[in-house]
Amino acid sequence: MILHEIHPLPLSGQVRDMLSGQITAGNLPLGTGLTEIDLAQQLKVSRGPLREAILQLTEEGLLIKGPYKSLLVRSISLRELDELYSMRTSLEQFAFEETWNKRTDTTLADLRSRFTELEQSRNAQDLSAAVDCEIMFHSWVYELSDHSMLQDHWRRLVPLVRVYLSIHNRQHGVYGVFMDANDNYLNLAQGDDLSPVLAHIKDHMQKGMDQVYASLEVS
Repeated sequence: MILHEIHPLPLSGQVRDMLSGQITAGNLPLGTGLTEIDLAQQLKVSRGPLREAILQLTEEGLLIKGPYKSLLVRSISLRELDELYSMRTSLEQFAFEETWNKRTDTTLADLRSRFTELEQSRNAQDLSAAVDCEIMFHSWVYELSDHSMLQDHWRRLVPLVRVYLSIHNRQHGVYGVFMDANDNYLNLAQGDDLSPVLAHIKDHMQKGMDQVYASLEVS
């Protein structure tokens, strides 16, 4: 078990975590309209920390700006899901090709540590933390690639990935199709043969997308 020092969150961080948890749990459905005034009244917080939390959630892709300074919970279309699947599959395969010979004992220990944190969030049934940890787990290969344009493309995809994972976790819990897939991902990433990793990425992405298609109506 890995334990971390506990640091108290500032109020804006608490608000961010609360709203993120409500969105990820489906209590604020995709496309829901929000206003600062209503949120401030319901949460009993001042506008300053609320705006900081909103800015963070907007940067993370869970909230988007609507007309007349309104806010919307980010939704996702079928076309975006299709494009996300194809783009992410290609990028992650390329990232492993760039990274394969850069792996060291230290970098692989980092990957195992991220996997442990992901497992801890799953075991705690913390949907919001599970999404954050899943993204951190998959960010490993992009960070290790040391490829600036590749990293930039991944950062642009993260908001959609976050929404996609939130949808999946809401429908299937924190395990779903990813329970065994990330175990295999970790083992293959530490192996000696790149080809099974590339094949696994394609299969892993497709199964996750198929499960979301089968369980969710999107615009």
